[in-house]
Order: sequence, then structure tokens, then C-alpha cells
Amino acid sequence: MTLLTAYNQDVQRYFQGSYCNKIRKETILSTIEEKVFKMGKSFGQLFPNKRKLVLDEIIYLLSGRGICKIGADKLAEKVNCSVRTVKSAVASIKETDQLVVARLADDKAGKYIFVYKEHPNFSQILNEVFFLDSLPQSDVVAPPFAPLVAPLQNAEPVGAVSVEGQKTSSNHINSFNSLQERDSIQQAIENDVQDSNQNQEKTREKLQVYQANQFQLMLFDEIMAFPFPDSIKTVAGTLALRVGMDCDERKVLQAMQLLNKMAINLMNGVEIRNIVAVFSEGMANQRYLVVSKPHVQPSATPKVRFYNWLEDLS
Repeated sequence: MTLLTAYNQDVQRYFQGSYCNKIRKETILSTIEEKVFKMGKSFGQLFPNKRKLVLDEIIYLLSGRGICKIGADKLAEKVNCSVRTVKSAVASIKETDQLVVARLADDKAGKYIFVYKEHPNFSQILNEVFFLDSLPQSDVVAPPFAPLVAPLQNAEPVGAVSVEGQKTSSNHINSFNSLQERDSIQQAIENDVQDSNQNQEKTREKLQVYQANQFQLMLFDEIMAFPFPDSIKTVAGTLALRVGMDCDERKVLQAMQLLNKMAINLMNGVEIRNIVAVFSEGMANQRYLVVSKPHVQPSATPKVRFYNWLEDLS
């Protein structure tokens, strides 16, 4: 395998806007384990004990943009192991043929650069960091990358992940059959998005990772652009996920109509304890139709009959 090198400035520039993600890390690890099994090798033998912890740390670091740089000494410190164990883990990583293992050219310590071959940014990384159109012949590029997070539909994201070290059963989150696991991943994704609700830009970046299509992101932008109450805006990311993978322009309009009704009720003093739950229920039951036009009496001020749509949810 040809040893690739890159300069710190080129690698560092690629990290801008990057963030690590435990959900993506678990999915990548599951994919690698499955690939190793198909190669006729034992994943447990390649990564026993501390070597597995080294792999975990590396995968977590590249779960954002598909690339990371770190020295053997720093990895050893993070995992609480010897540098020798780190080097053994790196040797096992090379055997999987799932990561490119390169070196930082302008670093005396020779920090490692790891790149995940199946990441959607892989070709761009080769071009902008290593200035290559493709890997040398001795490095075979893995098949096209499948989405790490399957589209969400009707508030049921898919898949199973744990925080650390648990094995998933497939490289595609939507292949999990357990409803309990799907609920678990749904909550993890929504929590990940909502953790950033005080930062609109950060929430939008996370939605770009989890969205099933552009219309979910469009809904988020529409919510943030309109003068909705803060109680709605602070869950805008979750609402964009809950609208479903089949979201289109029509559903964006329907969602906005429903949210407008909710906003009116909130301003009229109606208490809505769970914005997300009421929104999901309203979309599922199509309670987003525009209220009929008010009847206008001649020579009289138009009056609109108050319609409390929340009563329909009881």
C-alpha cells in the first residue's frame, strides 16, 4: 500500500464546519465489522481489547468530515494504552482496507491521517487534501458510500445505536427490525439536533446531515424566517425531521399552516405543553386545513369564529 502524505494546512482547512457524531461512529464501525467478516477475517482477532478502543476513537474523530489527524501518543493517552498498542491497531486498520492511513508531512512526530473510504467526501478529500484524482493502484477504493442515516418517515427514524461499544446488526440504519431500536435512534437523532437549538446555524448544519430531502431543510428555514413564538422555533429542527421523508412543497405548506394555527392558539393563551407531539398528531390526522373564510355581514365588521382545533385531539 502506497504511503500518502499531506500538509497540515490542507488537512486543517478541511476540518472547518466539522463535528463528530456518535451515531455515525457506531454505523461506520458496524460497516467495517461487516466488511471484515465478508473478507473471511475475525474482527475480534484484529481488534481485541485496547485495539478496539483505539479504532473507536479514530472512527469517532473522522465521523464528521470523513478525515482526521492525530498522533500515536495522543491516541495512546486518550485510550490509556501504550504507543505500541496504537501501532498494532493501525496495522489492523490497514488490513480492513476501509480506511486510508496517511501521514502528516510537515510534522516531526509523523501524525497519522485517517480517511474513511466510503464517506461521501472521499473523492473531494483525495483532491483537496492529497491532490489526487484517485488512490494509487495498490489502494482499491471501496464501493460508493451509502447514507449513514436513513430517511425519516412519519417520525420513525430507523436503526439502533448505543453510546459506546455496542454492536449494530447492519451498516444501514434502516435495516433494523426492532421497533424499540428504531425509537431509540429516533430519540438520539432528535436529541442531537435539539442540543443545538440555541444556535440556528449549528442546528441547520446538523439537519443537513440527517435530512431525507431538501424540503425538510426548507421547512426549518421557513419556521425560522416567520415570527413564530420561541416555543416553536426552539424545536424547529425536530419539527423538520418529524415532517417525514416524503416531505414536498405541499407538506411544507401544510406544516406551516398547522404551525400558524398553533402559534395563534399560543398567543391567545392556549397552553401547548408538547409542541412536537401536537405537531406530529396534527400532521398525521391532516388537521392543517385552512379555516373556512369568515362570513361577512353587510355593513358590518367581519368577524372570525374562533376555532380551537386542539379539542379535536382529545
